[in-house]
Amino acid sequence: MPVLLTVLGSGSAGNATLLQHGESRVLIDVGLSCRETARRLGAIGVAPESVTAAVITHAHGDHTRGAGLFSRRYEVPVHATEATRSVWPGPEVWSWGRLECDAPADIGAFRITPFEVSHDADAETVAFHVETAAGAIGFATDVGVTTAALRSRFRRCRLLVMESNHATDLLRVGPYAASTKARIAGERGHLSNEALARFVREDLGASVECLVLAHLSRVNNLPELAEMTCREALEASGRSDVRVVVTRQDRVTETVRLDARGARPGLAALSGRQIALPFQQPVAKAPRCTAPQGRRRTAEAPV
Repeated sequence: MPVLLTVLGSGSAGNATLLQHGESRVLIDVGLSCRETARRLGAIGVAPESVTAAVITHAHGDHTRGAGLFSRRYEVPVHATEATRSVWPGPEVWSWGRLECDAPADIGAFRITPFEVSHDADAETVAFHVETAAGAIGFATDVGVTTAALRSRFRRCRLLVMESNHATDLLRVGPYAASTKARIAGERGHLSNEALARFVREDLGASVECLVLAHLSRVNNLPELAEMTCREALEASGRSDVRVVVTRQDRVTETVRLDARGARPGLAALSGRQIALPFQQPVAKAPRCTAPQGRRRTAEAPV
């Protein structure tokens, strides 16, 4: 049975990614509105009420915007660190699950280990190392720099979802205020195309088969430029076999499929399928996101 990863949307207007294996369906961040999250799930044939959990990287609105309503409407537990919960922007969630940095958490079919990365959220920001039946996935979408911990944890992954936020020159000549440019380019800001390329050249693990480029700026980047910069680094490193997938803000990105074949899932083949979007095409209307009157699941006790 394959492991599927689908980025529903990625960027400063909202981030959400779906991980699936069997009956386990876990959202990483719910930064799109509840209604839009449900709509995009429906567009790939996933009923929003079938989502079994959500995990949160940090408390910025583009990662949490729809989490409270989605959690209550579909009775989905939300897992976050204590620090993130302490600055939770609301609305309240249906039930909380605990995450602790550097401590693995078994959530459905996945063993998810959060670890702290460098970003300017009010509380800690975490990336995820996700162990699956088909090999490991690394997930880091808001990082100012690639820390030693990130490089070490991602080295043996098969699939990486990593930020490629801006092109350095486009940010420099772009319309943002000087203070905003400094924040974005700083060590607690966002990873540039060039910084990701340096990671590819110097630290990309031999087991990595696919790179998903995430959190692209619509002002200071271009999808084609981000992809070209990454591909050039891969070719310079003799890794042109690595597949590159570029995410979008306004549409669902193609699903990446990890198949486990034999005893060493790290050697399994990797494939993907293109979702028939963009959303100008008719899609099923999502249900209104209001708090449910009754409960279908038993909530975990608050922790």
